[in-house]
Amino acid sequence: MRKIIHHTYIIALLALLVNPLSAQKESLIFNAQIPVRLQSLRQVEDSVQLVMDIDLTNVQIEADRFLLLTPMLVTPQGKELSLKNILINGSRRHKAFMRGIKLNGWESQINEVHHNVINLNETGRRVYRYRQSVGFENWMRNAGMEISAELCACGGYTRQLTFDKIADRIISENAKTYRVSPTVTFICPEVEEVKARSESVDVFLDFPVASTEINPVYGNNPRELQRLEQLLRELHEDKNLTVTGVMITGYASPEGDVNFNNRLSVGRVEALRNYLSMRAGIPFYSYQIEYGGEDWKGLTNLVRNSYIEPKETILSIISFYNPIERKERLKALNGGRTYQYLLHALYPQLRRVVSRIDYTARKFDIDEAKRIIKTRPKQLSLNEIFQVANTYREGSKEFREVIETAIKCFPNDPVANLNAAASALLEKDIIRAEHYLQKSRKNTPEYYNNLGVLEMIKGNNKRAKSLFERAAKTNSSAALKNMEELIKKDKADKQMIN
Repeated sequence: MRKIIHHTYIIALLALLVNPLSAQKESLIFNAQIPVRLQSLRQVEDSVQLVMDIDLTNVQIEADRFLLLTPMLVTPQGKELSLKNILINGSRRHKAFMRGIKLNGWESQINEVHHNVINLNETGRRVYRYRQSVGFENWMRNAGMEISAELCACGGYTRQLTFDKIADRIISENAKTYRVSPTVTFICPEVEEVKARSESVDVFLDFPVASTEINPVYGNNPRELQRLEQLLRELHEDKNLTVTGVMITGYASPEGDVNFNNRLSVGRVEALRNYLSMRAGIPFYSYQIEYGGEDWKGLTNLVRNSYIEPKETILSIISFYNPIERKERLKALNGGRTYQYLLHALYPQLRRVVSRIDYTARKFDIDEAKRIIKTRPKQLSLNEIFQVANTYREGSKEFREVIETAIKCFPNDPVANLNAAASALLEKDIIRAEHYLQKSRKNTPEYYNNLGVLEMIKGNNKRAKSLFERAAKTNSSAALKNMEELIKKDKADKQMIN
């Protein structure tokens, strides 16, 4: 039976005397293409501090253009101060920009003008934290915050310029503070009776033409064989583990006769099994073998992730024709030039063996788990990791690190994601909390409660109340506490206005 753990923490929600302002507010800028979440805009002693998150997920810019986002403090009387901007470049524009910076020796000055310089085509995160502080001046008492967005006229396009307000005014350091205490919910994961694990490795062995014999000193074989043997020995010799089987799948590149390639695939995978059973300490009967044959699926993935042209034509040929006709059409493409690239750049990556080692890990007590988590966390169950987390103070650095370890080991587990979301909410990290909640188990009281806390932090109290009410229908004590907090906050806000 799973256990539900509630944690309460304090969040300061700031409210102006005349116009209570939630701690976080989301606005849409640049023709509603860019969500901006204002985390804080307030006077702290003799400075104004701005913190916001800018989401570029849905932004698209032509390769030769740039988009300039400039936050500005603006008064109704027209006085303004521009802060450091964010420069978002298309792919070719970014290359030219960085080349110019390097040629002119401006690397050390780039941060004086730009808060971020972003290549929009780079993969990775698309939400950026903007944090800036400027000296406070008296005129800023009535200032709000706007963001100008300028899409350049580069390449013959029309210049676009927008101004969007994201805050009416700066919160004074004397603004009254109302403290609300949301309660987040963790779930204790179920005990994993059998901790079945696996490790996989791709090995690229070199064979003489038409040969199935493994020569351990031929080509790259010394390095590749050592890599596989080392992994097998480590797992076999680890007293905490029991190796239950080794699956070896051999693949061939799809040139030449298909039957001949299949025979090579069979012979080479059997040769590797025989080689390893004599050297890695794992008995022959523990090995299973599969014959992958010509690896068209692997070729499809390589083509899709390469810069080869015409990419779509190649993928269509692979998709719509039988293996014999595929080969003939690929050979004829671009007068044979495309096939030569495939043959020398991509096909060698298909001549490989995929080895999967299956094993089980024994159970660990708390003290053992606290040691194992530092070096081999994958040997722990989600329940064991959570027990380690509970030896630390909730919200502490150690607690957060353990919860993050859980999500690294079990990235798709709905309970791990719900607990990671709760941990992020303890830190008011709404971006990470939203990410983890999307992968959490839906339609549960714990999910609705934590989603309600997220909405409460964002200042969406009506939405939060609806979620808490939904969780409370199943007698969620955390949701009931959060509903009480919303009532107290609403009452306090009304008193402040009056």
